[in-house]
Amino acid sequence: MPESAKPALPSYPQLLRFFGPLALSNSMMTLEPLILITALSHALHSELTLAGYNVMFGIALVIEAPVIMLLSASTALSQTQHAFYRLFRFMLALGGLVVAIGFLVSLTPLYGWLVLGVMQIPPAVAEAARPALVIMSIWSFPVAWRRMLQGVLIAHNRTPIVTLATVVRLAALAAALLIGGRLMPDRMLIVAALAMQASVIAESLIVTPPAFGVVRKLPVGPEGMPLSWRGLFGFYQPLATMMVLRQISRPMLSAGIAAAFLPERSLAAWSVAWSLALLPFGVTLGLEQVAIAKGTSRAARARVRRFVWGVGLTLAGVMVAITFTPLVHPMLEFLFDLSLEAEPMVVFALRWTAMLPLVQSLQGLLRGMAISEERTRDVRTAVGASLVVVALITIVGPRLGVFSGIAIGVLATMLSALAEVGWLGWRERRTSGG
Repeated sequence: MPESAKPALPSYPQLLRFFGPLALSNSMMTLEPLILITALSHALHSELTLAGYNVMFGIALVIEAPVIMLLSASTALSQTQHAFYRLFRFMLALGGLVVAIGFLVSLTPLYGWLVLGVMQIPPAVAEAARPALVIMSIWSFPVAWRRMLQGVLIAHNRTPIVTLATVVRLAALAAALLIGGRLMPDRMLIVAALAMQASVIAESLIVTPPAFGVVRKLPVGPEGMPLSWRGLFGFYQPLATMMVLRQISRPMLSAGIAAAFLPERSLAAWSVAWSLALLPFGVTLGLEQVAIAKGTSRAARARVRRFVWGVGLTLAGVMVAITFTPLVHPMLEFLFDLSLEAEPMVVFALRWTAMLPLVQSLQGLLRGMAISEERTRDVRTAVGASLVVVALITIVGPRLGVFSGIAIGVLATMLSALAEVGWLGWRERRTSGG
């Protein structure tokens, strides 16, 4: 982009107005697992149901992973109709591919090899998770659709629509859980999978008309060098690979927790702890889009950097204030029907991950800056480094015989996040000459 075409240096109030709807939307989106976990914790055989959800959702996220970065790609590239429609056709093909992979995993013997063999999940948990995973195989396509269109809205400052769509998504989720829980109270994991499908389809329906309205107003495209298929693939392939690597860490983490002592209780406790840890994480998700859309010059990036540090420190402070005070116990009692043995595990995990929001804020900042500078390979390598850390901890940790499953989860989560930030920060200094 030529210097004259770049927007003026954003002020902190402008950054906050741009970021606020994204933060609200992502925060509400991270309420989804909390709503699900709350419903499942009150189901019959709640520990088995929660453990099955942990396994099912972890595998579903790996299958879905290639489409997740369509949001950032659309935010960065949807500046002309030509670029949008090329990326849109790419999204349709990619979405269809991941749906096919989902059915391949869930409906063939590959499931038993993966879940029982590789992940070493207890048979009862694997059996509970499989029917829900079959249903979740379709989930990836509406996710790809709505992330593609959300990127267009974000790129052109229509972030309040994204927030509205998330409100509709959560309402659809809650309604589907309520209705399904009454119709099938003994099959709540199936109900949860159906509710997630309904919610993301509802969200897609909300964002579609305004997104295409924005596209109709875009310039048709540059005369000289339009976005090529080769250029698009070169830009997106490292991002897709990055997300696959990132999501592999979740079932890998489940396998590590299951291999340590107290496996079922630890899997259930980790599901609860992670659903709460995701609440501040939801706020940090929008910081990547802030860095992409607003970090358009060296001075703007410096201002965005200070803004991100402020957000991260604030969120970490809130987590510390909740988890290290007596507030944590009534909160858990109000939200979850935990056993006396599981609650101390959840508290332990929350306290040791209290600073995670700051680390995740820095992840969003550094990833966004790398994507805006088309250094997508750096993003992929950073996640590869974090996955190596998860692999080492989940393989070596249980064999030491001194860590419970919940401790494995905490160590792998924190140290892998720090590894990613360390790599991205080093590459940022190298490329900027700082």
